[in-house]
Amino acid sequence: MRVVGTVLRNSRQICTGLVQHSLRIQGTSYAAVSQSTRFAMLNRAYTTDPPKSPKEQLPKNEAVKNETSNTEAVKDEKPKSEAAKSDNVKTESAQGEKPKEEKPKDSERFPSRTFGGKSETKERLFPETGPLSLPGIGIFLTTAIGLFVYFNYEKERVGRERKERMNRVETVGTADIGGRFELVDQDHQTFTEKNMLGKFHVVYFGFCHCPDICPEEMDKIGDALDLLDANAYTKDAVQPVFISCDPQRDTPVEVKSYLKQFHSKFIGLTGSVEQVRTTCKAYRVYFSKPPKVVGDQDYLVDHAIYTYLMDPDGVFVEVYGKDKNAEYMAEDIAKRIKKFKDTGRAL
Repeated sequence: MRVVGTVLRNSRQICTGLVQHSLRIQGTSYAAVSQSTRFAMLNRAYTTDPPKSPKEQLPKNEAVKNETSNTEAVKDEKPKSEAAKSDNVKTESAQGEKPKEEKPKDSERFPSRTFGGKSETKERLFPETGPLSLPGIGIFLTTAIGLFVYFNYEKERVGRERKERMNRVETVGTADIGGRFELVDQDHQTFTEKNMLGKFHVVYFGFCHCPDICPEEMDKIGDALDLLDANAYTKDAVQPVFISCDPQRDTPVEVKSYLKQFHSKFIGLTGSVEQVRTTCKAYRVYFSKPPKVVGDQDYLVDHAIYTYLMDPDGVFVEVYGKDKNAEYMAEDIAKRIKKFKDTGRAL
């Protein structure tokens, strides 16, 4: 607004100067001209384009007189009524025109600072409002960081829960596995379910003439025992037991010879056909011998491939199939041992 006021004042002074100059050319003083004539001349100066010369601001008849003689004074003035009418016409035309809207300058749009007497315009890098303003960018960054932290936390939490579920030892109910039995070990000593009290036992059913599966499972059990014995907390806490499901061929001598290939802690059990059948039934172990075998004919015994874990009370705890490796067995048995010892009981 100050700039507009300055421009208006300067325009008024310029127009007044032009009127005075025109009157001097005509030989008439500014004070001698009537006030209405001054207003008419000023109004013309304001409402029309700037003249190329002072002569163009005068009426046509006066311009013609000035061309013939610059020394003659103006004898006749326009009647006051004509001047008033001209003033009204010019004023209406001036009011009818719409003022041109001026675009705000940079100095008005942006505040300026003065350093050492010099005015410098401060440019705004960001708008004051909207998503690209500093508050909008701050809110966006805060939200993004919060979501990143939250999703990372949830990802880690889900991973921990999944790992805990995989490693959690849970037994829903108790399977009816185990029970009373009576067999003979590799040293011809009687062995019953009572001999399995006081320690954890891993029990595997097989036969001495098995070409591949039984040796693999026996080696796996031996590797798991080595892992357990390497830790003082679980050392000597587990006793491995091999029970033959081929009593016709697996005598105590045969069983003792067979176990020399595997872990030294193994106890081998065998017995009569009826004793073995009763034991397999107690442990829910399936086995089948070919119906027709002649003399010393070689044959294979079809049987379930499972390793059973019994606790120191002779209660079934867990079963490990062929898909479980030695590391898994050792880790799971170690957890069972810890859980048992946490009750205050010793092995």
